[in-house]
Amino acid sequence: MEKIKEISKNVYYITYELFRIMIPTIIIVKILQELGFVEILNNFLSPLMLFIGLPQEIAIVFTTTMLTSPYTGLAIFSGMNLENDLTIAQASVLGLLLLFTHSLPLEGLICRRAGVRIRVTVLLRLLVGFIFCFFLNKFFGLTGIFSGKASILIPFGAPSSDLLVWCISQLKTLFIIFLVIIGIVVVLEIFKKLGIERLIEISLKPFLNGLGIGEKASTIAVVGVNLGIGFGAGLLIQEVKSGKLHYKDVFGVIALISLLHSVIEDTGVVSLIGANIIITLFLRALITLLTVYVMVRIFSNCTEDFWKKYLVNTNIPPLKS
Repeated sequence: MEKIKEISKNVYYITYELFRIMIPTIIIVKILQELGFVEILNNFLSPLMLFIGLPQEIAIVFTTTMLTSPYTGLAIFSGMNLENDLTIAQASVLGLLLLFTHSLPLEGLICRRAGVRIRVTVLLRLLVGFIFCFFLNKFFGLTGIFSGKASILIPFGAPSSDLLVWCISQLKTLFIIFLVIIGIVVVLEIFKKLGIERLIEISLKPFLNGLGIGEKASTIAVVGVNLGIGFGAGLLIQEVKSGKLHYKDVFGVIALISLLHSVIEDTGVVSLIGANIIITLFLRALITLLTVYVMVRIFSNCTEDFWKKYLVNTNIPPLKS
């Protein structure tokens, strides 16, 4: 009974920390959509699509995905009539861009709650997305790789404009997230009892140390990479409050799961537009590891004042001895 109470308490705290950020953000983004902000942003961002070799009209897919989720963006994509078919190369560039830059308001606020400044995570994801997609497009242009027609397999139509339908959809999503949180907490508790959690930490220690991340953050990194920022950062927020993690480890984990998360689900979603899995999974993972390694190495020599002024915030308490 005591263990059930502990699990229930953990589920409550993780759910509370996530939902207090998610629900207001979802509502605000919906209001901005209704007010036409998305269309304005879309017109502003259209030239950037040409920068990475994509048709300008694809900007609405990028804008919608950036503000909401890959599902919403690809639902918009499914209702588009492109003048020319996308090549596999273009679909892969678009897929990689969406994976790096989706859901920025929500996931940025979640990372902020975990202790990393929102401007850092948003700027990191946008820069990595556009810079690497630019060079990837140039590589495809020079080599002619993936020049064939992309196979579009999107099975859903455009999202409904009905407010009630939207509310029901959001409630279903939140309920599913709640169920997943329960599952994660229970599984982690089982792992802890069986010693698997410690085994994960030991096995990942050399790998994470190579990136400059402490072993105490290993379980969180695994959860975030596999299940997403929401779940990974939800656990991270709880650990941060306990004062067990150094601010540099928090930054490293957030940088890692910001660029590489939900690897199975998100990779599967962008595959529906014909994106190649070598690009959207393996290249994405390689880019993330190199970026995190370089960032952590560059900032490791900076002063504590620099870290706390520009990279992390006061949500990270002093490390307990």
